[in-house]
Amino acid sequence: MSSSESGRQFINQPRQVVGEALEGCARLRHPDGSGVRLSDPASGMRLVVRDDWARDQVALISGGGSGHEPAHAGFVGAGMLTAAVCGELFASPTVDAVLAAIREVTGEAGALLIVKNYTGDRLNFGLAAERARQEGFKVEMVIVADDVALPDNPQPRGLAGTLLVHKVTGALAARGAGLKEITAVARRVADSCSTLGVAFNVGRHPGKPREQRAPELGLGIHGEPGAMALELGSDSDTHGVHAIMDTVVTALVQGHSRKDVGGDLPASGHLLLVNDLGGCSALERSLLLEEALTHPSLQALGIHAVVGPQPLMTSLDMHGFSLTLLPLDSLLEEALSSSCAPVAWPGVQPVTPLTHFTPSQDAVRTASDEASDARRAQAKADCQERAARGVKSRAGLPGDPQVEQRLRAALEILLASEADLDRLDAISGDGDTGSTFASGARAVIEALEDCELACGDSGELMTTIGKQLAHGMGGSSGVLLSTLFTAAATRWKEQSDANGQAPLGQRWHDALSHGVARMQHYGGASRGDRSLLDALLPALEALQASVQGDQSASPVESKQERRVGRVDWAAMARAARQGADATAEMAKARAGRSAYVPSAHLVGNSDPGAEAVARVFEALADAAEEAAG
Repeated sequence: MSSSESGRQFINQPRQVVGEALEGCARLRHPDGSGVRLSDPASGMRLVVRDDWARDQVALISGGGSGHEPAHAGFVGAGMLTAAVCGELFASPTVDAVLAAIREVTGEAGALLIVKNYTGDRLNFGLAAERARQEGFKVEMVIVADDVALPDNPQPRGLAGTLLVHKVTGALAARGAGLKEITAVARRVADSCSTLGVAFNVGRHPGKPREQRAPELGLGIHGEPGAMALELGSDSDTHGVHAIMDTVVTALVQGHSRKDVGGDLPASGHLLLVNDLGGCSALERSLLLEEALTHPSLQALGIHAVVGPQPLMTSLDMHGFSLTLLPLDSLLEEALSSSCAPVAWPGVQPVTPLTHFTPSQDAVRTASDEASDARRAQAKADCQERAARGVKSRAGLPGDPQVEQRLRAALEILLASEADLDRLDAISGDGDTGSTFASGARAVIEALEDCELACGDSGELMTTIGKQLAHGMGGSSGVLLSTLFTAAATRWKEQSDANGQAPLGQRWHDALSHGVARMQHYGGASRGDRSLLDALLPALEALQASVQGDQSASPVESKQERRVGRVDWAAMARAARQGADATAEMAKARAGRSAYVPSAHLVGNSDPGAEAVARVFEALADAAEEAAG
């Protein structure tokens, strides 16, 4: 594996990379069962030829320097190229290699050479064509010069538009068209397509450091200078993909309008080829496609079909892209959409209007659900109206002042602890536990102030808290705690339906234990993994011990459901505190981000989630003591 100043590459010896890469590709068969043959390496030539070729149709031969993969060898197969002639990296193949390919595949129907407009390719393919004609072969040559980066350039370069010529001529040859017809259509496609690219850097040659270049518009596929350097600012308006795409499309459409093809250029109906020059991620390619399809100038042209976004004609790992425009007619649309064997050809996809749908936010609604919602809406309106008149009572929703007092105490301690918990989390995580818990607390407080919490209905209260945490808390902690409250609410309602006379304290323990179990099921953590469970589970054990001593007690409910606060809140707070403090002695975390932190950073520091839980139970105990006093 080669390395350089700019990183490593998966290669052996740089001089062997082209041959080894071709051999790897030649070992795979196309979906139709066909494959390719390679010329003997001892010949000094690199020819890739269809293994199902019978010389009964027009042969299509293309090629050029390597480094543009999958072009050209990747497009050899039924419905596209008959043969590809591969040179060294960015170097044209020799005359002898091109001539050998002509001899190998050309029959009575003749051959068409499809050549990119570079001096080396023109000369070597051109001389090979002349020599082949001397030998009696019928040979035509089409030169593709689709680059519009340099308006005054008398020799525009051949770029990704070459692939459209491959595909159209391949379809025509497959259905038995003659050399004269195929050549005429190939020239029409070559003359009417336009390509322009942009790149942040040039491709890196195997085993060599990357050449440092400024981002350029119209950078060539061999690293040739472009039309202009891009001045990218520091803000998103000047260096984001939206601004870059606007620059590319504006220049491309201007260049495309200069094409002298007369009536062959329709006012609407174009194909757009989006080509990754080798270094773009799949995410970037999708974003580039969206930016292109929504650009007003391309919408005005009428983009009816798209090829890509895919790496089709690359420049090693150049981080850039190119756009190609081709006016369509029925013949071209049919040829471009026809099937072919090479898997490197991604096919043509029609463009469809973007549609959205509104995801369902709730389960299937019943008449009972709708009636309940109506009652809650009216209760909330009554509550807000009374609040506006200065009446603090929350009449309308099931309420309980003691529950609201304890809930506020728990939420306020999370807000006050934000900085402490963030500092603690910075030791073993990314420093956001405090802000995450505070965000959840703010979401619940907002619901409380908006009269959306039914403090006198345990199931509804936990359901609403679960929803608020899911939407307002964020992070894994928000999802986990939302799961706890949602599952606990479900169990609470199941218990109410099945056995509404069960001791309230036991119902609370069962509901919360069920919620914790579901949280563990999805989160994967257990006691001793250095997480909030190390404080929460001991608190639940203290609750169980408490309710066994007083079966009528409940941890948060008071008078409306025979609840009088006889739970031993202090014992629950002590258990949670002991559990949280014990995490400071745990040298290994087995869950969350702390699992990736060395032991030296963990020992002596409590888990921030466990610390948050301990502080909540301490606040609940203080509130209970204050109410009792």
